[in-house]
Formats: sequence, structure tokens, C-alpha cells
Amino acid sequence: MGPDQHDGAGAARNNRPFGGYYQRPATPDDSFLTQVGPGTPGGEYLRRFWHPFMMSTELKDTPKAVRLLGEDLVIFRDQGGRLGLLHRHCIHRGTSLEFGIPAERGIRCCYHGWLFDIDGTVLETPAEPESSRIKHNFCQGAYQVREYEGLIFAYMGPPERTPEFPLYDTFGYPEGNRLVPLKLELPCNWVQISENAADPIHNAFLHVIVSGAQFAPHFAIMPALEFVESPLGFICSATRRIEENVFIRASDMIMPNVAQFIGGPHMIGVKEDFAIAAFLTRWAVPLDDHNSLYIGFTGFNRITNPDGRIKEETIGVGKLNLIGQTADRPYVERQREPGDYDAISSQGVVANRQAEHLGTTDRGVVLFRRLLARGIQEVAEGKEPALPRLYGKEPVRSYCHSLVMKVPGGADIGIGDMRALGEFGRGAAGVVIASDDLPPKEREAEALKRIRPLLAEKASLGAK
Repeated sequence: MGPDQHDGAGAARNNRPFGGYYQRPATPDDSFLTQVGPGTPGGEYLRRFWHPFMMSTELKDTPKAVRLLGEDLVIFRDQGGRLGLLHRHCIHRGTSLEFGIPAERGIRCCYHGWLFDIDGTVLETPAEPESSRIKHNFCQGAYQVREYEGLIFAYMGPPERTPEFPLYDTFGYPEGNRLVPLKLELPCNWVQISENAADPIHNAFLHVIVSGAQFAPHFAIMPALEFVESPLGFICSATRRIEENVFIRASDMIMPNVAQFIGGPHMIGVKEDFAIAAFLTRWAVPLDDHNSLYIGFTGFNRITNPDGRIKEETIGVGKLNLIGQTADRPYVERQREPGDYDAISSQGVVANRQAEHLGTTDRGVVLFRRLLARGIQEVAEGKEPALPRLYGKEPVRSYCHSLVMKVPGGADIGIGDMRALGEFGRGAAGVVIASDDLPPKEREAEALKRIRPLLAEKASLGAK
């Protein structure tokens, strides 16, 4: 019997000091969740959504070869200013259209001059006789694209099922919010990036306790974690007691691959405040099974950056104003103070989930995987994904929020009473969800009005 085979003593061997010989990793098999190419269950699911894949500033006057959802494509802007996203290789003889010439309308292949419109229509086959039916019988593969606030998005699913472009309410709130795009590349599967967002306990260890104070020092305080399902996916709520205050930081997990986080002064957690807003909205976008983008918007506004300490120039291509988000630092420095990039990408290009040993704090990761598997299965059965809720052309209501509130009467909620702390965080998330029918400003006021009695109730129970 080999070391990777099981007998009656297998469980004991897994708990044996220096027992690496007996602890061979299980064979990975997460293809259902992680594969993104055309025809794969996960790839077909992801093709039902809009995905950003580059910043507008990256596209110059020549075409650019890109890879997205496991497909080789070319993005260009024709002389009329229209964006086109086509299969990279010309349907005539396979020459790459990255060497094509943008025309007044569409792009012309350099090899034999075939001209393609942005929707793939063959406009000209100049070497063929006028009687040729080629341009009427064939199209170059093409996908819909949309440019929004400095990012370029693609929809790669069935054109007859094109969803509305998701405009989140956080994009326009608070008044005067400015969206600044960013794009980071990671050498790993997209699911690992999304699971990092569903794992708020890592903020305590990776960003404070183990690696040093990358976040505010009070993030070292163990939070009560709650994961509350929402019309978009779920809310990851981490609730802490900080001196006389209760501090909630709740992130928004939007299926399949969007997350929203709040930052700014709310990260300090000592001054009473409440906001339903986002500093960062990011997509985890697969280029292929082994490479992904962390791409999205940072919101500059009076809530998330009131004193102007965060500078727009610190955010962009390969830049995010938090240490450890890229591989730009020396390797030894990354070993001494690792960040998200190191923790996520070092799991491997595709993490071996069969070798994991999950704990109670991994409930968000488990929930994400369950919702992801459900969405993949829905598309495989010919259904539309149940999540996220669609709003047509209306802004998508979202649920990222932060709260700092003084505990009434000096009650001991959160001091040896983590259950009550978690129940309060769950209750606050429920209020944020239940108030989503209101405009953003009125919603904040109404939600705060409803949340304050919840804390008073928990405090009074604790006092008893």
C-alpha cells in the first residue's frame, strides 16, 4: 500500500509530526468552478455578464492583442472612434488582426485587405470578383464592447441575451463622486481573487497581525463575522468593539465576480459615522484559467477621501494605493511584508481546494463557492442566473456599508460576547438590504434610524 493510499490508520497519520510522507495533497479537480474557456460550464456562465478588461488609456491608434475568457482577441478603435473587439485571427487565412489597419469604418486585414466592421460584418474582400458571395456568407467573430469612465467592457455571451450594463448606485453617490479606473494583473485563476474578498478575517492577519500594520491597528481585533445573502450575492460583515464604539465594515459580494469595499476615514473606527458607499468597486476578470485581472474603479468623494490624502496618481495600470497589491517590490521585501498579491498568487495558478482544511471563518468562501456553482448549473440548464438581481436601466442597488456607533450605557456587547456583536452586524446588514428601495441619501438616513435601536436592544440585553 502506497503512502497516498488509505487504511485504518490514515486519520492518525494525518496528525503525525513530521508526517509529510503521509500527507500527500489530494488530486485537484475544481474545473467546474475554475475553467473559463468557451464551452466549459464556468466559461458559459461568465459569458452572461459584462466584464472590464482594459483601461481606455491603454488603447492607442493601433490595434491591441488581448486575451479574455480564454480567447485570443484584438481590440481597436476605428477612424470613426468606434470600438471593435474581434477574434484575433482573420477568417480568410488566419493572419492576426493586431496587424490590421483601422479604417474609417472597421479594420482592414494587412494580408489580403479584407475589411471587417466592428460587429464582424465583412464589408470588403477586394481581391475577390464582384460576384463573390463570401462577404455575405461569413462574419469575423466579434463581441459587444462598451466604454465607461475610462474602462472598456466586453460582453461575450449570446447576443440575444445581452444583459443591461450594470451601473451601480455607488458610481453616482455621494454627489460629486469621481471614478478613477485601475487595473492589476495576477498570475492565478480568478476564483482566488474573489475568494479573498469573501474572507474578511484575512484583514486581521495578513494586513495587520502577521505582515505589519497595512490597515488601521484596530483591525487586529478579532471581529464577529456574518455572511448575509443579498439580491446581488451576499454581504461580508465584520463587526468589532473598539473602545466605546461598535465598528462594522461590510463588503458587497456581487455575483459572479464583483466586490465593493469601503475605506477612507471609516477604516479608523473611532468617530461615529455611517455610510452606504464604496471606495473600490472591482471585478476579478479571467484572462484564461491561469491569469486574471483585478480591475475596476476607485471612488473619490467626500465620504471615502474627505481630506484628499489619497492621490489619484497612486491608482491606475499596475497601481493601487495599498502595499502588496502587485509584484513590483523586491522578492525579499514581499517575503517580509507580504500582501494580497502574494497570498493569492502563491496558492498556485489554480488553487488545490481538495487539499484545504476549512474552518469556521471560511463560511464566506464556502458561500461564494455554493452560489458560483449554482449560477453555473443554472446556465447549464438553460436558465438565466438568479443572481445578481437585474434592474434594467436603473442603477443597481448595492450594499457595501460602514458603521461606527457608540455603545449606549457602556454595555459590554463585544467584550466577551461575540455572538451579540455578530447578531448586531447581521441585523445592520438586513436593514441596509431592506432599505434599498430608497434613493441613496434618504436610504442612509433611514437605515441609520433603524440600526440605532438594534444596538440599543443588544446593549440592553448585554446589561442584563
